[in-house]
Amino acid sequence: MAVYDTGRGGTTSVEWSVGAPPDPVSCAGEQAQVQVSAINTDCPTGYGTSYWSYRSATTGGSTKLCLTRVYHANHCILGRQSGDSISLALMTAPACRREPVPVPYNQIMHVTGVYRAPAGADANNCRRVAGDQTRYWAALVDDGASLLCTTIYQGG
Repeated sequence: MAVYDTGRGGTTSVEWSVGAPPDPVSCAGEQAQVQVSAINTDCPTGYGTSYWSYRSATTGGSTKLCLTRVYHANHCILGRQSGDSISLALMTAPACRREPVPVPYNQIMHVTGVYRAPAGADANNCRRVAGDQTRYWAALVDDGASLLCTTIYQGG
């Protein structure tokens, strides 16, 4: 489903890209942004998870969806850089060339890959070839099972 945090909701709230769920798509497809992991229950918490409550325009009933972010190489997420540190906004999915970057973020982060996380995984595991000097920022997602690797988007 092409749903994501727009990055305009701030640090305490989420502003979703649509007001009600769109038609579902294959989670393996490039247009998938989130996967519904549960409905009307307590949602798991962690990196790359969130929830979304909405009211049906048809029935008026409220539904709570537990969401897990689906990441794709060569897509982008938002980041907030302070000095040498960057906090990744893991539920966002901006266009890589987006201008301006929504406050409170100040970086567009390019997803270079999503890998099965080895024990003790960190940004050093993101290097693509021997001697790779690229600066990476990484996060463990999917309850630590996957390593999300990013760089600051340079365009192109």
